[in-house]
Amino acid sequence: MKSLACFGEKTTSLIVGTLLILIGILFVIAGLTVLPVIGFIVAVPAFVGSYPLLRSAFKEACEYYGK
Repeated sequence: MKSLACFGEKTTSLIVGTLLILIGILFVIAGLTVLPVIGFIVAVPAFVGSYPLLRSAFKEACEYYGK
């Protein structure tokens, strides 16, 4: 049962973090080709926002509930 602790929280963090990484990559590509300034303005916060989500998705212990 310990392996299923916080499964929903970790899955959600993984999905949202992955989506933010993909958005960041798409806007970096757009920043290099089409929208130089706007692409990087959106890409940097997407990368920064994805870090804590992906970090919490792969932690052994739960963030909440003391588990």
